[in-house]
Amino acid sequence: MSEKESFLKYEIRGSPSFASVEIFLDKPGQQVVAEGGAMIYMDGHIEMTTKSSGGIRKGIKRMFGGESMFQNYFTLPDGANSGKVSFSHGAPGDIIHLHMKQGEQWVLSRDAYICGTTSIAVSTKASGKQLFGGEGLFQTTVTAEADGDVWFGGYGMVERHEIEAGKEFVVDTGVMMAYTADMQHKISKVGGRKSFVLGGEGFVIRYTGPGVVYTQNREIGLLASLIQPFLPF
Repeated sequence: MSEKESFLKYEIRGSPSFASVEIFLDKPGQQVVAEGGAMIYMDGHIEMTTKSSGGIRKGIKRMFGGESMFQNYFTLPDGANSGKVSFSHGAPGDIIHLHMKQGEQWVLSRDAYICGTTSIAVSTKASGKQLFGGEGLFQTTVTAEADGDVWFGGYGMVERHEIEAGKEFVVDTGVMMAYTADMQHKISKVGGRKSFVLGGEGFVIRYTGPGVVYTQNREIGLLASLIQPFLPF
């Protein structure tokens, strides 16, 4: 896994607060696959098609994980030398790129996935560990069926944490962004009962290395709770 290697040429702009990623296609037939609603703009000759990767059943499962049932495929057509497409995440914050090796797998928070190469399979699986941890019953998983690229976004500043073997790393469930899928982890309450009830903290994820974790320093659920009292309904 690398943040520097890439099959597709790209540029992340507006980082770290209002990031977008512009992807450059330079070979006829070259494609990038994106989450529905992620596209900002594209060159007029780029072809866009919409389909459910893996069929309707997998598309429905992706919906439970906070992703779109259908994905958009952007293709550089025959006869074209180059073209560009720009994407963004739904929340203001940064965007991370990973070049994944075949067989590599990551787990992402809800709505984090933005786009990737066709070699990256996006799926959703049930995870009872997360049910009471603020991330819901389903998680989004990205798997490299062959070497490829994936881009995902977070709310606020994004930090990368490399956890050494045997070391424990504790993350509030609301700010978890991504982690290597083979990491050992469990959901637990932080502190004792008094801290849980009165301390303003709830559930955390306890990761055990080796592995890599990405966190975001803002929580979209907290923002929603702050806005809710001011809504007229």
